[in-house]
Amino acid sequence: MSGDLTTYLVVGVGGVVALATVVWLIFVPVVQMYPTWWQKTAAGVLATVVVWAFAIGGIYVGLQVVDRFLS
Repeated sequence: MSGDLTTYLVVGVGGVVALATVVWLIFVPVVQMYPTWWQKTAAGVLATVVVWAFAIGGIYVGLQVVDRFLS
């Protein structure tokens, strides 16, 4: 197994584990909280927006750290 393949495998498995964790810890409780389908849909969309906002904020902060301290 080459070094590139190992890296892609580790990143892929890590991504699947992270996605499963987010779904299990955030989306499942949010969707189970509401009784009707439209409330579940709205809660799922709102949870998706919040997760993306945190992800984009984390990427931004990480890029700023790399730019300031590692360039």
